[in-house]
Amino acid sequence: MEQNDLREAIEFAIEKEQEAADWYNDLAGNVKMKAIAEELKKMAAVEEGHRDRLKSMDVNAYTKTEVKPGIDLKIADYIVDKEPTPDMSWQDFLQIAMRRELAAMNLYTDLSKLTPDPATKQFFENLAAEEEGHKLFFEKTWDEEVLTDN
Repeated sequence: MEQNDLREAIEFAIEKEQEAADWYNDLAGNVKMKAIAEELKKMAAVEEGHRDRLKSMDVNAYTKTEVKPGIDLKIADYIVDKEPTPDMSWQDFLQIAMRRELAAMNLYTDLSKLTPDPATKQFFENLAAEEEGHKLFFEKTWDEEVLTDN
């Protein structure tokens, strides 16, 4: 992957992070449950942080740092997609959040496979590992709060 291609991929990632932040913020304004709205606002802030880091990223430095993948509970792999609603439950929110983080993780994993350049590959693997960490947070919450309730 050429430097110009990498820059285009980063611009694409910035757009996706902005879309995610907008989605979380819009949804936070529409849900009725205050706890879910607050969590959505936190997620929007996280996505905005990713966007800002991507915008200011020193690609060369980031590709030299290896982020180790975390634990994958794979809960998000086996639950069905849900559509958000103003009346959604905490369980619905967690389900949606897990699936969105899984999609982001898969995007960066797929981008890492498209390049033979080791530095660029590491760059996308690092982004995938970060998204995997977010997914793990929601999976652990699901495991601790939803699975114990059912």
